[in-house]
Amino acid sequence: MRQADGKKSLQQVLRERRAATPLLSPVEASRREAARKQEAIDAAAAAALARWQDGRSPDGRGKLELEVYVKLFALGSAAYYATAHWSRRARAQLAHAPACEVTACGSALDAAAHHLSHAALGAEQPGRDLITLCDGCHRRARKLGQDLARVPTREELVALDPAAPLYDSSAIAALRAKYGA
Repeated sequence: MRQADGKKSLQQVLRERRAATPLLSPVEASRREAARKQEAIDAAAAAALARWQDGRSPDGRGKLELEVYVKLFALGSAAYYATAHWSRRARAQLAHAPACEVTACGSALDAAAHHLSHAALGAEQPGRDLITLCDGCHRRARKLGQDLARVPTREELVALDPAAPLYDSSAIAALRAKYGA
């Protein structure tokens, strides 16, 4: 219904808009927004990796979004470990436990923070997601993880024997036989 001067009434315009098909469905709009956000995360992580490859700090000494740190770790874990973010997390872990957390070790020499798992990457909490290990115990922890074919738990790592040989004698004998040493 048109008014006498040929214009539509407000109710008529609103009725036509409701009846018209939307330009984007809500599902498609959310899908596009998620894709746009993922592209922004990928671009930010790629830029951080490029900064690191140029010899600069990957995060520019600022804070990146959590998802960017996760993507940066996937692109290059060394770049993630070069961020100021990881430096802060590692310092917090070393303040929480300044020496190796392996019960029979306790060495403060070459102690460093290590991930228990990468599930909380970017939001690591000292004592929960990180553990302090000396260099020798870290090698034993990696070996234990390979033997178990999974990430060792905190309890398994704390119970490591730092005096035990890294490789058993049968593995060493097999390597000697294979390489003739």
